[in-house]
Amino acid sequence: MSPDAPALDVSALAARARRGYELGMLRLGATRGVLVTCLVAVLAAAGVARLPSVVWLVPIFLVWTFMGYRGAMLWRGALGGLGAGLAALALPQSVLRPCCATMVSATSCSMPQVCVGAGALLGLAVALTLPRLRTTSEWTRASAGALLAAMSLVASRCTSLFVGESVGLAGGLLATAVAVSMARAWWEARSA
Repeated sequence: MSPDAPALDVSALAARARRGYELGMLRLGATRGVLVTCLVAVLAAAGVARLPSVVWLVPIFLVWTFMGYRGAMLWRGALGGLGAGLAALALPQSVLRPCCATMVSATSCSMPQVCVGAGALLGLAVALTLPRLRTTSEWTRASAGALLAAMSLVASRCTSLFVGESVGLAGGLLATAVAVSMARAWWEARSA
């Protein structure tokens, strides 16, 4: 190396590379967040999904941007949760409240048990769409991504339900997804 050449500062290069990586991941996360938010908005505009307000698109965008930014296992799990979350948005009120056709007042119709059943089916779908993974850490991150994805969409659906029904839908989804995920992880670890 000649005496006139500038000294190579490895720590500055590493910091610059890290910033570039983080900005690239943030761009990727924002792109993924925009895609999912646009998908939900299009489904809501088409009448397939029901959002109580357009404002719900903001937290959906933020959650999906975060999962897209984190990438890897969280994102792989989130893709499975996307299907269950969209299914929850598309559930008609008549499925979640079958007694509403004959109700006489707004408070005369509350059936949390139906919501628990619907949530359990959605949780089963979430757990069965998780990718095949090798370690408990990978399972944990993928399961967290799937549940966060599903809950980000289910939360907006639950605003039109009573508290008991909302808790039933979310509880059924979480309980079933966690139970089936743990059983699946145990089974695959056992057979490996």
